[in-house]
Amino acid sequence: MAVHSSPSPSSSEVSDTRSYVDWVRARQRRDRQHRPAITMRQCTGDGSEAANVHAQEQAWAERHAHERRLQASAIAHIRHEKAPA
Repeated sequence: MAVHSSPSPSSSEVSDTRSYVDWVRARQRRDRQHRPAITMRQCTGDGSEAANVHAQEQAWAERHAHERRLQASAIAHIRHEKAPA
């Protein structure tokens, strides 16, 4: 029974593997260091945001209602012009 040994990797393949592993570890380390700061920014809300969002929604609703009134008025005007006399 013959025993097949796997070919040993060349020095450049070992070097590439080590540099990749080093890169991955450095990236993971950097992510772990920044994660608390990112989490704090996402979890900390500004107390004034709710009022601002409500004001924006209200302004949008008023603009939308105004656009609908303008459109209805324009359609009524067109229909009045085309109405038989």
